[in-house]
Amino acid sequence: MVDRLLSASPRGLDEVHRSPLAALWSTGEPENWTAGPRSGYLWWPVAGGLPQPHSWQDAAERRLAAGLVIDRQGAVLHTDALGLNDMNVRLLGDALYFSARLDPLVRLDDAPLHIDWSAWANLLVMTTPLADETPFREIRHLAPATAWRAAPGGPDRLRVERFEPAWLAAEPDKPPSPEDMVDLIAQRIPHRAGPVAIGLSGGWDSRLLAALAVRRPGSQVEAWTTSTDDGLDLDISCARTVAAALGVPHHVVVPGPESWLEEHRQVWRRTQYQTLHHGWAMPYARAAHRLRAPLIDGCLGDGLLRTRGDHRDVMGAASPEQARTITWRTLSTHFPRQPEVWAPGVGDALADLSLAAFHRVTRPVDGHHAMPILARLLTRYRGIYSSPNWLLGPEAELWLPFADPDVVTAALSVPLAAREDHAYYLAMLGSGSPELASLPSTNDAGDQPAPGPRRATTPAALAALAESISGRDEVRALLGPRLLATLTDPGLRARQAQWSGPLYVLRWASMLARWCEEYGSRVAWEPVI
Repeated sequence: MVDRLLSASPRGLDEVHRSPLAALWSTGEPENWTAGPRSGYLWWPVAGGLPQPHSWQDAAERRLAAGLVIDRQGAVLHTDALGLNDMNVRLLGDALYFSARLDPLVRLDDAPLHIDWSAWANLLVMTTPLADETPFREIRHLAPATAWRAAPGGPDRLRVERFEPAWLAAEPDKPPSPEDMVDLIAQRIPHRAGPVAIGLSGGWDSRLLAALAVRRPGSQVEAWTTSTDDGLDLDISCARTVAAALGVPHHVVVPGPESWLEEHRQVWRRTQYQTLHHGWAMPYARAAHRLRAPLIDGCLGDGLLRTRGDHRDVMGAASPEQARTITWRTLSTHFPRQPEVWAPGVGDALADLSLAAFHRVTRPVDGHHAMPILARLLTRYRGIYSSPNWLLGPEAELWLPFADPDVVTAALSVPLAAREDHAYYLAMLGSGSPELASLPSTNDAGDQPAPGPRRATTPAALAALAESISGRDEVRALLGPRLLATLTDPGLRARQAQWSGPLYVLRWASMLARWCEEYGSRVAWEPVI
């Protein structure tokens, strides 16, 4: 099985560790640490520049890293405290096999695997699987702040360990001022001589980080922007204004007219069929791969420091279950449940599976004063993080200042009331860069211009979605008459694509069809209802 695991993994693997209880191979050199009787390896730390860990919990929380630890009690395989890293495991016999990628775990044996319909429901409703879900029932994703321990012997030779990160104890009694928050974020941007790139969008996160990077003595900052394929391209126009105000060179990556069609399958494979996000991002990612400089990314800033207008309803809910349901509905507004979109019962079954998983994942933060913020971090951000994880990374060196554990803790201590109408974030912008705070942003309220053509909805792109779905009877059987008609009617397809709900379903069904095409010989298909 180890031979199968290695042969299905990327080339260039080297053995990093071997002991009676654990073995580790890697294509790069993991960071090594030692603390008394413990020694460990960690990889893909989301947070950098911190002291070396002294336990697996410390590595998971303070470095937000996955890793392997050897101590007197055995060996520990852990993920990070937010569950962002892709640490996938499969238990076979007396051994636990693990990989950052799903494919090697699929190839471990020839036994049939089974579709995890809860994962596929959340791919559509939440845009990513939740907690321990993967598209395969037999392969699990390590949930946040979780580890497997292998002990020398006895009935509990393999067991799961968990802990609560310190930020769950963050209280709103002494929140940081906006000025203090800005200073903390600035401290988490590493100091390094030479050029630094910033991924500059039209929002607030990246412009704040750009301003903080530029104001350092001797800074050499360049901004990079691309089109998010929303038909507006406000990111480009807003970012251009910000870059000019900062006086930094600005590079714009403009994808070709059919780039979504040309790139989406590679994006799906790189993100392991685990998110519907980022179909537009591959040309920008290739530009990042060619950079000879670290790239600053604003990932997590928006989720930590803004609200989505539901916090009053959530905090005024009659019960924790109602609060969770309100949050789930806020996050799933793009999910259509009309009977004509789905075959009978399918839409309701997917919604029920998603809501049940959402309750299971977010129940541990019931009653927390920042429950809506934590709920988003524990659900949607697994899919959002797949861009720095699997598209920009691993080729590009990324700096993610908002993902620092001290920033997470500080942000979670900001009361929801202080975020009303984005007042806290706007005060942060005013402190970090007054000249940028008033410039146009994609977060600005008000009427937006009518969207123009999108690369994801060209006739050729929509035809490719329809073709992939038409070739899989089991996927076609999930759809209702309205969407089935689009598979053969180009005009109807174009009209459906003007509303995000049916487009999401078509894209999801196409991803499911492509996944079946790749793994169909291994997966025993089971109906969702």
